[in-house]
Amino acid sequence: MLRVSAMKKNQQGFTLVELIVVMAIFIIVIMITADAFNTLLVQTTKIFRSEESNIEGVVGLEMMRHDLQQGGYGLFTEVSPVAYTAEAASAPANAYNETATTNPPRAFVAGDNLVAINETSDGAKGILAGTDYLSIKGTSVARSRASQRWTYLQNAAGTGVVPNSWPSDAENFGPGEHVVLMQRRVTQTDNSLTLVPGPDPVVASDHYFTYSPTAFEAYSSNTDSYIMYGLNPAGNTNIPRMPFNRSDYFVARPATATQVPQMCAPNAGILYKTTVNHDDGKLTYLPILDCVADMQVVFGWDLMDGASTGTDGLVDTYSNADGSSISGPPGVNVPAALLDAAAIRNSLKIVKIFILAQNGRRDPGYTSPSPIHVGDQTILSNTRGSNVDIAANGWQNYRWKLYQIIVRPKNLTSNQ
Repeated sequence: MLRVSAMKKNQQGFTLVELIVVMAIFIIVIMITADAFNTLLVQTTKIFRSEESNIEGVVGLEMMRHDLQQGGYGLFTEVSPVAYTAEAASAPANAYNETATTNPPRAFVAGDNLVAINETSDGAKGILAGTDYLSIKGTSVARSRASQRWTYLQNAAGTGVVPNSWPSDAENFGPGEHVVLMQRRVTQTDNSLTLVPGPDPVVASDHYFTYSPTAFEAYSSNTDSYIMYGLNPAGNTNIPRMPFNRSDYFVARPATATQVPQMCAPNAGILYKTTVNHDDGKLTYLPILDCVADMQVVFGWDLMDGASTGTDGLVDTYSNADGSSISGPPGVNVPAALLDAAAIRNSLKIVKIFILAQNGRRDPGYTSPSPIHVGDQTILSNTRGSNVDIAANGWQNYRWKLYQIIVRPKNLTSNQ
């Protein structure tokens, strides 16, 4: 009897109180786990969005870094024997054209803390207020395949003077591509490139050639050195506007709201790379970085060596984009250097670009510091750049990242 009673007692199961306690513990564990998972998910989303912005920044800004390195490549250094048409046709880009169409082009031309310019009815982008403008000139800063090529003239047995042919066909010019021909002189006292007039002297703006392997037989490569650079591709029947290519960088906010990503802070802009079209002088736009608040340009110069000018190879002077703010020895005239192609070639050592861009999406739980200085705060006397008032723009719930690009343009004489 005792044995049967014990078996019945063991088969009674859990009481209601025990079940409630277990369920309460289980619910608490689930709530803790869910909260931890939600926190992990939110942080992962923030990191993903931040890294998405970083990847976009790296890809777009590497394009800018390339153009900065190539500034001045293939530019003629002496007064042109023929005038070219012009460069950019309309504002704001035409403010950075050369003052005369026979002048040697400046490798870099920039504007400082510009006023706002609205997008025009024909789709030309404006300027985001307070940002800088940078124009880079050289033959390889365009996006066409022709602009990435160069070669030289040589004597070929039995065929006279012909362009050198590279082993890879992709590096050679194709029939009909527009090119410029430079005569190069290298002596102890002279290192120059002179633009060679094209084959038709009747045309006042004849500063280019239409490429063919036999188009250069009249030029002697025995006593002279000739170098050829590409302008634009075959099939373009219009006269190239200038004997070089040009790429401009600036921050703008398109008038059409759909062209600005929804994730961007209100009134933030887009950093564009543009190329000046040889056909009509208008710009072709390529957005390279979204949600940009500011871009500032700083130049580093070798302008003083005691009482002389720029001979020691050291950076002794910094300026903002237009030379209105200078740090360096007294008596340095940076604005004059910015207007002179030779001074830029011989004295400009460093170009620094500072870009303030949004990092991730809006985060209501985050408050950004304000203001954020965009520019160069060096050991020299001045602070160059701008202070972006984050709070006044309604951007305090966004994270901001300051990108810095520092380049020594390798095609400037000062860096060779």
